[in-house]
Amino acid sequence: MDTATLYDKIYACWLGKNIGGTLGTPVEGRMEVMDLTWYPRLDPRGALPNDDLDLQLLNLHAMEMYGTHLTAEHIAAEWSEHCYFPWDEYGHAGTAMRYGFKPPFSGMFDNHFTNCMGCPIRSEVWAAIAAGKPRLAAYFAWQDAVVDHAGGEGVFGEIFNAALEAAAYLSTDVPALIREALTYIPATSRVHGAVSLMLALFEQGTDLLDAREQVLTQFGDPNFTDAPQNIAFGLAGLLWGESFEDAILKVVNLGYDTDCTVATCGAIWGILYGREGIDPKWAEPIGDAIQVSAAIRGFRAPKDLDELTHRCIRLYDKLCCEDEAEFVITEEDNSDFTVQHFTLPAGAKKSEACCVDLRYEDGDPTVAPERSQTLSITLTNNTCWPWALETRIECPYGLAADVPAQIVVAPGESVQYNPTVKADPNAYYSVPVDRVYPTVLAIKRLNCGDRWKIYRIPFTLLAPNRWTLNGVPTLVPAATVRFTEPAADGVYVAEATLTTPPVTRETRMICNCVWPTTVELDGDVIIHTEGLSPFMPAYHRAPVSQLREGILQRGVHKVRVTVRMPEDKRDILPFFVVSFNAPAHVTEPGNFYAYTDVHFAR
Repeated sequence: MDTATLYDKIYACWLGKNIGGTLGTPVEGRMEVMDLTWYPRLDPRGALPNDDLDLQLLNLHAMEMYGTHLTAEHIAAEWSEHCYFPWDEYGHAGTAMRYGFKPPFSGMFDNHFTNCMGCPIRSEVWAAIAAGKPRLAAYFAWQDAVVDHAGGEGVFGEIFNAALEAAAYLSTDVPALIREALTYIPATSRVHGAVSLMLALFEQGTDLLDAREQVLTQFGDPNFTDAPQNIAFGLAGLLWGESFEDAILKVVNLGYDTDCTVATCGAIWGILYGREGIDPKWAEPIGDAIQVSAAIRGFRAPKDLDELTHRCIRLYDKLCCEDEAEFVITEEDNSDFTVQHFTLPAGAKKSEACCVDLRYEDGDPTVAPERSQTLSITLTNNTCWPWALETRIECPYGLAADVPAQIVVAPGESVQYNPTVKADPNAYYSVPVDRVYPTVLAIKRLNCGDRWKIYRIPFTLLAPNRWTLNGVPTLVPAATVRFTEPAADGVYVAEATLTTPPVTRETRMICNCVWPTTVELDGDVIIHTEGLSPFMPAYHRAPVSQLREGILQRGVHKVRVTVRMPEDKRDILPFFVVSFNAPAHVTEPGNFYAYTDVHFAR
């Protein structure tokens, strides 16, 4: 592809993205069919700030920092430095990363939003730097998506979008592009099902609104940000639309996650038809400037679409020098998200390194006197020389691990190592509880039987939260508390001791539960709900009836949660999610960020 054509298509992609985001943002979350004909709101400075673009600027910066062999771990490091969004999956994955977890485990740990749209909206940058190479775009989309969506449909949504968009640089056959992109995601995924249905309905001549209802009936979800329904809606403009204006209006008027769906539709239209395919009527109010949300900061973002396009082309040129065969998503990548990936040396290409995969027993990263932690560590030697190693776990005070192990990993082979970490009761109970245990996998590489080099891989173990559930002491890994035994009267009581650090601060407490719930703090009722509530344990948009803001005094508090199941639901075991966050007015380092130093201890 010649440089002028590439520039035109990439620029039009970002312009279409900004137009669609500005059109859809003001009506995001409306789930009815609408009748918009123009922007609901315009900013005199141009496009409205939107996470759809913000996070892609961060990904661009990440590849400029770490190079074309960018990994999920690199992207996670960028998030921890530069991303302060508290929303849904962003907030929960951000909490996991601040605990010290690495992708893909960071994206799935106690995260109820992995099926959502937070990562499918980040696909265009991968398509731009891998224009015409959908396999490469899909690879980088996976690296990005698992940071905050591992194990959910969001991963498959981003891979699908990236593959379609990369292929669209060389073709305008939309049905063929959709079919090609579907080959990159599992046929069993809901994204695959929703997209396949939308394409089939178009080819059958179905009216768009009828197609909308069929997609919602078969693949819909009450959460307006759920990925499968929105991925399908974003394609509607490309299939049914007769012009840029017709396409983006058709998509926005379908409702749901409209800033995402319209932005993706506008971006793909720009790739397909370049700047000439975008009506100046829609482009002129948006202009060339880039506005970045305040919660994305600390790096040099492009000032305008021209700079963004040139920076994408520079990375495209670098990626053209790489062997595409080295960038592969495996079946295991799309099915096993409980792992944390590392390489020796750190940051090396996996194809030329000794790779270390670390998993927790049953996906639970906690350790306590009642619960030892047996780690599953797989060492894979992708070099051409044997690695003779001595491995050991270095633990903080109160924990102890097995004696060191001697391991030889031949070229092209893998060796399993399963050390156990235990908590010493005397030491464990003699110091104040710390929620996070920074732990190290130390790997000593031997040469001629003696030390040559020591690699140190930091990872995290957690102290579990301790609850008494209907009188039974229970260790709980994270914020989600699940009852495991039925209560004959339908009343479920969870009790715990809340331990805070030595600081008094304004706090937002959330206790999100579908069923009628009462929460008491030190004997005072602070949350009480009747009837059913939506399950929405987001830091920023949990139901108002299920949150309470006020001063949380430092020290120790008693918490009691009572869940009352309706008579016709007594066969269901309830669960709830509880978190402690910054209150609404806190803006540094981000609204509603979750505390990682408040937990339910002994």
